[in-house]
Amino acid sequence: MKKLLLILLIGFVFIISLIFNNNLSGRETPPTFPGHPVILEVPQINEIVGFVKYGESLFDIFKKHGLDLNYLDSIVRSSRKVYNLFKMLPGRSYIINTFVYPDGNRELSSFKYAIDDSKFLQVVNLGDRFKARKIEIKYKERPALITGTIEDNLINAVGDTREHLKIAYELAEIFESEIDFVTELRKGDRFTVLVEELWHDNAFKGYGEIIAAEFVNNGKRFEAYRYELDGRAYYFDSKGRSLKKALMRAPLRFRYISSGFSYRRKHPILKTYRAHLGVDYAAPAGTPVSAAGNGTVKYAGWKGHYGKCVIIRHPNGYVTYYGHLSRIKRGIRRGVRVVQGQIIGYVGATGMATGPHLDYRVKKYGKFINPLRMRVPRDRPVPKKYMADFKRYVTQINNIVASLKEQQKQLYASRSVNSDLRKD
Repeated sequence: MKKLLLILLIGFVFIISLIFNNNLSGRETPPTFPGHPVILEVPQINEIVGFVKYGESLFDIFKKHGLDLNYLDSIVRSSRKVYNLFKMLPGRSYIINTFVYPDGNRELSSFKYAIDDSKFLQVVNLGDRFKARKIEIKYKERPALITGTIEDNLINAVGDTREHLKIAYELAEIFESEIDFVTELRKGDRFTVLVEELWHDNAFKGYGEIIAAEFVNNGKRFEAYRYELDGRAYYFDSKGRSLKKALMRAPLRFRYISSGFSYRRKHPILKTYRAHLGVDYAAPAGTPVSAAGNGTVKYAGWKGHYGKCVIIRHPNGYVTYYGHLSRIKRGIRRGVRVVQGQIIGYVGATGMATGPHLDYRVKKYGKFINPLRMRVPRDRPVPKKYMADFKRYVTQINNIVASLKEQQKQLYASRSVNSDLRKD
């Protein structure tokens, strides 16, 4: 009896559903009550990509792209503690995202600016305010080899693109205590550089650090391995000796010698013979001049025929002189400590000079010596407690270099075969 009642109840429900619904799967026509279905106005997302032009400001960029200038103040104020947008540099990229609604309204969504090659500024519109932050760019690093042979100078051998110029300058800096890249470079000199390639979104973005390098100068082989000690990176040869020395032989790079060290030189202005106890490096006005070593500024100012001048006292009895500067860098004054490579001034022609150049002089225990021939002590070597690890590291790096050389060899062989086949 209960089973019969259950069957009758199911049948009754089925008949009622057929009356109110044409089928069990739902309505054939939607209900007509107001508000259904809801039509959403989806905005169009526009992206503006560009590069800052020389003399261009954020105001100019917004005006050029027809953006609402009312956003400017909010973006600049929100970014002030992260990056000063009044210091935007030419050549740096920017990306601006906007929402464009069907009614024509345009709303700024975000603004990005490349601060440098490793980080960018991001400013996001949160509706009631803007939020700015600095974001580090995460690159994938791949080891790569750069090889070349000197024909005339280092830059032409490495390459004159922005990325290759960086490698040339760093290579010269690594070996500057061993090789003078103006006076000692020879045609036929060759180099091999193991460097980090930086990739992002499967696109090459430039070069990172030089991991290792080899330079053969006039038949003599020099080598360098980048190795970290106490959180800082240094370059050593395969025996663990530092490539950095107490003083650099030349405090600026990629210049030429217009006058050498001499006890009897005819002065270009006075036309009399007198000693020239330094080396003149001709370079464009404004070329940065670096401290040749760690030390304390002994003098900074005008010094007669020497023009604007900086004098630095170093350990072990050394004193260096930098003359005829166009200007002395702000903050460089007597008593200030400087480190090797720190910019102290800029090439000029102040004092008695016929053209822009640096007059560089070195004293040792009160006597002027020839900077190009001086022998100065090296920086500290790899400590004994790290030598075993350093040796393993050198072996590992050499294996990577050998592997990449073999890959290059096979690649060149493959290209040669394909070229011969095309000729046939």
